[in-house]
Amino acid sequence: MDLINLDELINIGLKVVEKAKEIGADELEIFLSSSDVFSMRAITNYVTTRRGLDAGVGIRAVVGKRVGFASASSISEEIILETAKNAVKIAKTRPEDPDFKHLPDPKKPSAKRGIYDEELVTKSSDELIKIASDSIKRGFDKSSAVKKIDYNLTKQVGVFAVVNSRGVEIGDSYTTIFSWASVKAERNGETVTAYEIFSSRRFEEEPLLTVSEKAAERALRMFGGKKLEKAFTGQAVIENFVVSDFLWPLTYNVNARNVQEKRSGFANKLNTKVANEKVTILDDGTLPEGLMTFTVDMEGIPMTKKTLIEKGVLKTFVYDSYTAFREGRESTGNAMRRSFENLPAPSTTNIVMKAMANKGAQELIMEIDKGVYIGGFTMGSHLTDPLKGTFSVTSLNAFYVENGDIKYPLKSVTAGGNFYELLRNILIVGSDYRLTSFGKIPSILVDKISFV
Repeated sequence: MDLINLDELINIGLKVVEKAKEIGADELEIFLSSSDVFSMRAITNYVTTRRGLDAGVGIRAVVGKRVGFASASSISEEIILETAKNAVKIAKTRPEDPDFKHLPDPKKPSAKRGIYDEELVTKSSDELIKIASDSIKRGFDKSSAVKKIDYNLTKQVGVFAVVNSRGVEIGDSYTTIFSWASVKAERNGETVTAYEIFSSRRFEEEPLLTVSEKAAERALRMFGGKKLEKAFTGQAVIENFVVSDFLWPLTYNVNARNVQEKRSGFANKLNTKVANEKVTILDDGTLPEGLMTFTVDMEGIPMTKKTLIEKGVLKTFVYDSYTAFREGRESTGNAMRRSFENLPAPSTTNIVMKAMANKGAQELIMEIDKGVYIGGFTMGSHLTDPLKGTFSVTSLNAFYVENGDIKYPLKSVTAGGNFYELLRNILIVGSDYRLTSFGKIPSILVDKISFV
């Protein structure tokens, strides 16, 4: 079965929306999505694969100031209509929401959209399995010490549409590919591990092939690791693809819903200093290569590029239509959904940190007086309290640094601190950008991190 196209999704939605009044809804919104997903995992010589079409619908029904939501794992017109009726029934049981105004009105999108790669669309499962096999071989070829490689690759081609009774009828299609490799190596009774990732909206063969090799190189550098001699507070270079483990509370705290409901540490902080005066952070929903870039958000509102923090000063939050109408303003195009089974909610798209210097991680290490270089495996970031900001993140791929030189690898080290203080203690934002699900992120040098 072929992936349904955008026009077909919109037409399905329109047929149901036309019956809004008939089924008792004052307003109706149909969110439809469909995706073709191929995933594979190879653990040394054992390979598992999965391919399938995932499709579904999420429906908001408005009755007065009551809002109901229902979803279904189908995009057949008959099932969507029944789901809409269920959403209406649910709405009638809900209490009135005095802050709800109405569903979004249509707004003309810009010409910008994320990359849609036809070459990736046409890549067969066999071709991707061959790439995985070659990547694993490259990893084992790095050293006889490499004993195990766990390689994962996921390709997704998808489309979504939003249709509502106020005239929104729009959507977008997308392509993504993601791979990671975890390597275990052993030598003289010592076992080390490391991993590497690659993500993109387009097919790029060489980065996919080198994922295992780079993971192996990282692992091999960990031999001879020592424990930290004693706890201290110092500087840290956080490598680009693990920066999100420390900065993800930003997404929580710029969420307008959290701000409005006093669940954000940035409440009442607009236009005040929250970071080092040289730090500028954007949320860019128009970044062509961004993994979260679409023509419109998941309410059908055009995505935008906005400055969250400019030269250390908090400038704006991210809004969906509900939170925007609460303040009498326009949505910023940041309504996102985890899936068709979820209501839209404000969230960041692609976080971009503006470089302060033309330096990568290695150059940033040279700026350290006494500290730690953090890269690769980390644990515990999900336990960070996003409101209080306290974090304790353990890295299994870290190095002790003195006077700009790496002295030795660390068996493990725990970096502790506070998210809000970390923003103020960023010394340098590098320029070695890497694409991740968090955004387009470089390595950073920060001060006053506690290490144990």
